Amino acid sequence: MRNNSIGYTGAQALSEALKVNSSLIILELRLNCIGDKGTKALAEAFKTNSALITLELQNNSIADAGSLALSEALMTNSTLTTLNLDSNRIGDMGAQALSKTLFEMNMALITFTLENNLIGNNTVHALKQVSSLTLGNIICDNQIGFTEFVS
Repeated sequence: MRNNSIGYTGAQALSEALKVNSSLIILELRLNCIGDKGTKALAEAFKTNSALITLELQNNSIADAGSLALSEALMTNSTLTTLNLDSNRIGDMGAQALSKTLFEMNMALITFTLENNLIGNNTVHALKQVSSLTLGNIICDNQIGFTEFVS
């Protein structure tokens, strides 16, 4: 469903379908103008969905509020193994909430990417603690100094 401008309304409709879904395992929603409000709607479905394993949400204008909703959903979701949040507007607060959840509660997620967001050096240390993750291109095109990431 890439590049269809589904926005909040489409995300809300998808959320309702995902709550009862038992067969869709990959959802590719990049470039759909979902924003924080649509991400919150989707996150509600991820709390109970037990089929989805890959979620692609690149380029959807998701900021900290949306990533906080995803973080809350990941506290109970045990099937999602890949989450791509590249090219959004996620800052330190949202990325730190996600990393805290992944470090303390969610053992299912394996691949997590945050390339081209608004993440700074303060978040690097929190992300490094999540040893169960393949961090993908998490350091590319963010506001992270290279020496902070490797130290």
